[in-house]
Amino acid sequence: MDDDGGVQKVRNELVLSFLAVRRAIGALGFFLPLALLAYAVLWPEPLRTSISAYYYSPMREVFVGTLIAQAVFLWSYEGFRPDAGEWITDKAMARLAAVSIALVALVPTDGPDGPCTALECIAGPGLSALIHVVAAGLFFAALAVFCLVLFVRGTVDGPEKAASNRIYRICGWTIIVSIGLIGLLFATGLDDTLARVRPVFWLETAATFAFATSWAVKGDSLRPLTRAVIAASR
Repeated sequence: MDDDGGVQKVRNELVLSFLAVRRAIGALGFFLPLALLAYAVLWPEPLRTSISAYYYSPMREVFVGTLIAQAVFLWSYEGFRPDAGEWITDKAMARLAAVSIALVALVPTDGPDGPCTALECIAGPGLSALIHVVAAGLFFAALAVFCLVLFVRGTVDGPEKAASNRIYRICGWTIIVSIGLIGLLFATGLDDTLARVRPVFWLETAATFAFATSWAVKGDSLRPLTRAVIAASR
């Protein structure tokens, strides 16, 4: 009995650890866009064209610090033990997202002339910009995989799981559509044409809120949302 109690305690602690990491990842996802929007409202400075553009602003420390914190939490996330031969796993996708978001923070987007970061100096401005864009794409792709593949695994054993899966899928497709539209804006030059309304910033915010929502739901910190989805489906 003592051994069974010890095993159960370890399992409970593991579950609580998973929940804490998921909640932290979700909270950081909500925090960054809201902090940048608050800065734009409270200080006499127009909204920047993208979230990444805030690297070249007084909010640089908030931008970099939040992304590195996300990288740390994602790297620490083990998830569930995969089956033999399985390669799309919680741990693999979390590590991919962690490395990608760290690169987004450490290799900034194109900006005004000034001192370069260490990685920028090594890679050069052109390659640095490419690394930043690719890393951002991989980050959101990994989080879309969490929403559409990993989070929805398991038996649908009740209305709460069904509602959660619906939220995850909405979040996953929101990420994909938002990032796809950003790619379209860049490919067509509409990001410059429509720069006045900041489409890239708003689409990045939508994708970020989507992944934050999915992790918050997975961490059981948005239960009112889950209950609302259950009620709406009746």
